[in-house]
Parts: sequence; C-alpha cells; structure tokens
Amino acid sequence: MADVIKNKIIVTPGSGSGNTTLQVKASSANIGNRVAQSSSFTVTAPGVSPDKTFTATLSPAVEFVSFDDGAEMTVAKTGGTVVLEGVSNSQKLTFSKGSGSIISTDIARSEYKVNSSINARSDTAITGDPGALAKFSFQLTLTTIGNDTVSERTQQITVTTSGGKSATITLKQTAGDPYLTITPTKITIPQDGSAVWVEVNTNTTFSIS
Repeated sequence: MADVIKNKIIVTPGSGSGNTTLQVKASSANIGNRVAQSSSFTVTAPGVSPDKTFTATLSPAVEFVSFDDGAEMTVAKTGGTVVLEGVSNSQKLTFSKGSGSIISTDIARSEYKVNSSINARSDTAITGDPGALAKFSFQLTLTTIGNDTVSERTQQITVTTSGGKSATITLKQTAGDPYLTITPTKITIPQDGSAVWVEVNTNTTFSIS
C-alpha cells in the first residue's frame, strides 16, 4: 500500500481492496510552485478493462520573495563578507541598493546562488526556472567596507521579482572604534611669530587642555 507521488502530488493508499477512499494532497505544505502542476493517475484492477484514470492539479502559489533575516541584519564594523539569504518562486530576481556606503559595488548585475547550486545573475532569468515547480533558496554574497566612523551606518538592499513583488532588508553596521593621532608630537615655535602646524587625525570630536 505504498503511496504514489507524481509532481509533488501524493495519493494514499497506492493499492487496496474493495471500496476505498483515496487521499490526494500536496506531498508537503507550502511547496510554492508558481505554475500549476498536473499529474494523471491510473487505477487498474485485475480483469477490468479499460483502466480508470483521474487527473490531479496542484494549484499555483502567488509569486513571492523574502529575506530569511527579515527587515534588518547586523554587519560587523570591521567589514568583510556578508551573505543575504532568502526564498522565492520568481523566474527572475533583481537586486538593488539604497543610499549608504556599506556596500561600494553596484549590485544591479551581481551574481548569486539559487538552491546552492545554480549560478544566477541579477535581472536575468534563472536557468531552468526552478520557481515554476517549487520555492527555492537564494544567497547573495556581498563585501562590506569597514566602518571608520563612530556612528552606526545603514544601507538598504532590495530584491524584486519579475512580477514586481519586493522585499527590503536594512544592513546595520556597528560604529567603528574612535581614534586620535597627532603629527608631529614635538615642535619648536620660532621667535618671529610665524606659525607651526600640528595635524590632528580623528574620527570623533576632540578638545585641547
């Protein structure tokens, strides 16, 4: 009485005796297929001809996209690599960035991963259109610049589907460490009243006493 599965549609039981009610459902909840999936199932019985068939259609899900971390994600003050992960069922994803200086590169044509194996490019149809059959995961890897200020910095990253659905995540970068240097540290002031200059380099306010 093993179940029968076709196109993520499961029929239970796969065999039986006498009058039986078959249960037909999606093989798992929230498959996310963007395109309706239909399968034909054939029921046979000894001595009965012709065989009987029925068709089951897995209804489509609306197009969607979301980031796994929701609306915000913390970025290290030292900079480095950050991976934005999410799920979608779109035929194409387009990435864009808002104002800010955490990400310096243009991500409009950036490369990203689909289901950890498919190489895809922003604003280009995904090879094989996996979202037609089921939702997929995506991973966009970005390089962040270190924060050399004493203030938190932010930058928004938006992903948009081919049908215009979008999700936005705000990268929040921790404030950098304050620093202070002076050059030179020893000076001689001439008698003629001319000035000598000392350079102060800092990313915060300072006072002299």
